[in-house]
Amino acid sequence: MIRLSLNSIIRRVSEYTDYDVHRAIEELNIMVVGVGGAGCNAITRMKKLGLDAPTVAINTDMGNLKMVDADKKILLKDMKGRGTGGNIEIGERSAVRAREEISEIFHNIDIIFLTTGLGGGTGTGASPVIAEIARKEGALVISIVTIPFNIEKARVVRAKEGLKKIMKDSNTVIVLENDKLMDIVPQMPLDKAFMVMDHLISYTIMSFIDMITKPSLINVDISDLRGVVERGNLSTILLGEGDINNPRKIVTDALNNPFMNVDYTTANGALIHLTVGEDATLKTIYSTVDTVSSFLRNDPKITMGARIEPEYQGRMRLLVVLTGIKVPLLGEMKIEKNLGIYTIR
Repeated sequence: MIRLSLNSIIRRVSEYTDYDVHRAIEELNIMVVGVGGAGCNAITRMKKLGLDAPTVAINTDMGNLKMVDADKKILLKDMKGRGTGGNIEIGERSAVRAREEISEIFHNIDIIFLTTGLGGGTGTGASPVIAEIARKEGALVISIVTIPFNIEKARVVRAKEGLKKIMKDSNTVIVLENDKLMDIVPQMPLDKAFMVMDHLISYTIMSFIDMITKPSLINVDISDLRGVVERGNLSTILLGEGDINNPRKIVTDALNNPFMNVDYTTANGALIHLTVGEDATLKTIYSTVDTVSSFLRNDPKITMGARIEPEYQGRMRLLVVLTGIKVPLLGEMKIEKNLGIYTIR
């Protein structure tokens, strides 16, 4: 009979570094879709950053599509390649008329990340139609949208209306406000400032994809993802990175730098993903997740994942997606869900 003391077992495990955490992960069909100028530009940025997923660029502007780096491009033809001129109705009508072509592309896709800029004609008008088509094809639809600067009064009004529509047809919508760039990079040239937003969108989508496709110590699968995002109408992302010995600072830094004005304490779901080095301890992981949870007061459904990357020795990267949040941007809204469809009143 072999007898080992608890200390002996712990010592042996501590000395054993050559174990394999890799295990089979269900193969998923994932697609990233950019709609309108801002969405298509984000697709190009993601490709440059190494996105490893099929991409589709959809626009009414032929000139923009020619410059986009995407696996497939769809020209919405109502305006013969000249764009909508900010007309939302034209953007919507163009997408409706291309329904069959769009539907065929989305066939057998499990998850669709749709990114667009609201306030213009194509992004605001076509995106809700495209999200609706994707959901009817059975895909989980996660939309990531940007809101214009507050000084763009007419575009902001259009963006709010577009946001309400896309919320109805997405499983969840992550909203990023351009005004936050004034807090983060106020002195940066305009084109580079928008690159920061494109980079953030890219990072968010690529982090999602990594979470559910790459082997990890704690895996997040599509069921976990669906369980969180199907409960939430509006979402936001929180990002933090720092010394692994001070996880609370990483969490508070992330909470103090949201990319939209939200009451995150009301979230009904939280998807937490940690990237750490091999020196990360169980206590550190637990403390980080517990700290995030302590800031939320509605007993949210929390799903977590964790992955080891050698380059994160001594450091930790935190990505939190909070769903079901309240957003002052939209004012008071009553959101009802019936048979998976959101009604906004």
